[in-house]
Amino acid sequence: MEAFVHQRIHDTLKAAKKPLLVCDARIDGDSLGSALAVADWLMKEGKRPQVFVVTPVPESYRFLPLLHLTTTDRGVFADPELDAIAFFDCSREEFAADLLKPVPGRPVIINVDHHDTNTRYGDLNQVLADAPATAEVMYRFFRENDIPVSREAALCLLTGIYFDTTAFLNGGTNDRAFQAAADLVRCGAKSSDVIRALMLNRSLPALRVWGAALERLREIPGTGWVITHITRDDLASNGVRDEELQEFSDFLSLMVDADTLAVMREADGGMRLSMRTQSGDVARVARVLSGGGHVKAAGGFIPSASVEEAEIRLKEVVEACQKQRKSVS
Repeated sequence: MEAFVHQRIHDTLKAAKKPLLVCDARIDGDSLGSALAVADWLMKEGKRPQVFVVTPVPESYRFLPLLHLTTTDRGVFADPELDAIAFFDCSREEFAADLLKPVPGRPVIINVDHHDTNTRYGDLNQVLADAPATAEVMYRFFRENDIPVSREAALCLLTGIYFDTTAFLNGGTNDRAFQAAADLVRCGAKSSDVIRALMLNRSLPALRVWGAALERLREIPGTGWVITHITRDDLASNGVRDEELQEFSDFLSLMVDADTLAVMREADGGMRLSMRTQSGDVARVARVLSGGGHVKAAGGFIPSASVEEAEIRLKEVVEACQKQRKSVS
């Protein structure tokens, strides 16, 4: 079935006259890398794909090729000539549905992901929960369809795998991640470029914000969870963009002696949550809190809440999920 869907996606995109590739609401290396790798292939097929991003591409990804194909203009969805729209690493159906509202025709909707919480909302769905990253799903797509992997596409796919496995350190890392990465390096991707861009380049102001969040680390009594928070004032007073904090949750999960942790970040209308665990199931918590993700790494949102209110709500949900889990077992 996996190979069949790969073939269907290949045929659909290759036949498309005007394909649109879509990254997740919050741009990261996996979503962007997957979309750009496909864009590279389509360009070589003589197509003129566009890559839609909600916000401008973060500075840390400026080393990637084909960024001139990206656009933040939602007007692209109103183009009557669109005949294929592919979503990469977009697990939330509501996000896709909102973007598709102005679409005038009936293009084929392609949904490629590795989050088990994905509802399979596309006409063609390639959701492989055993994959360490959506970029690894797309690596399989290239190999299954005998598509030559250019140096540029290899760099994009390696970036996605590296990002979503936290440099091959988190619980989602498996043998597929290493096998794909090794092959992509053979195709010309430079791992040093990815490591330098995603892990080593940290500005002093960003590190100050990280420091403030580290000082706020605290336990949620009776849950086994550790929590911290980052405010808008933290960002504004240090001149730091939200994108510069993307890897903070992964950093904490490797450094803090706790089974499960959550980072709350002040956002429009409430608090955004990023959760990581060693042995628990944060996807269960995420689903209750209007989010999604993996068992070991997930995100959610608590609307209209201060830090204190959000922490209380999180504690309630965590305790309810833990109680439910015990009753089932």
